[in-house]
Amino acid sequence: MLRNERLTRASVPKRSLLLLSGIPASGKSSFGRYLACEHAFAHYDLECHPRGWPHPELKAIWDSSGANFVGELKRLHERIALDWGFPAGALPRVRELLAVGVRLVWVAADIARARALFLQRGGIPVNNFDSQVQGIQQAGLPNVLQCVRVEALTIAGAIKAPSEILAEIFREELSSFV
Repeated sequence: MLRNERLTRASVPKRSLLLLSGIPASGKSSFGRYLACEHAFAHYDLECHPRGWPHPELKAIWDSSGANFVGELKRLHERIALDWGFPAGALPRVRELLAVGVRLVWVAADIARARALFLQRGGIPVNNFDSQVQGIQQAGLPNVLQCVRVEALTIAGAIKAPSEILAEIFREELSSFV
């Protein structure tokens, strides 16, 4: 794929199931909304039920079984983006999702810059950010999981364009078509 080539809706694999995770305030939710608007993904913000769920009635399934939840999602949608900044204690659930075909996308960011954005955003105590990052570091994330790692927010404060992130995620699949 050429560097300047723009991904079209048709060039993103028809059956895609992504879990967007990573550093808080790194742009996961914004990227999920981009996927929904530009590439026909069903975007489930798992931390914003019922507002962030296209099918809020699936919450009971999510609470009981990640595998069953994924099965239901696959029945309802072709392209799915799960947006979840999971706590390190949820690694068993994440591994369950990976085992049934979910592709983890780790949205990395400069911690200090992400913390500043988190503070700027407001509404949630900053100690939540600090605890989440500490848990991520102590658990060795994302290195302990198979994932695609994308750097979304640099130390200089540059935010990578969603189309560039998408190209990084699907680089392997798309290179086989070029």
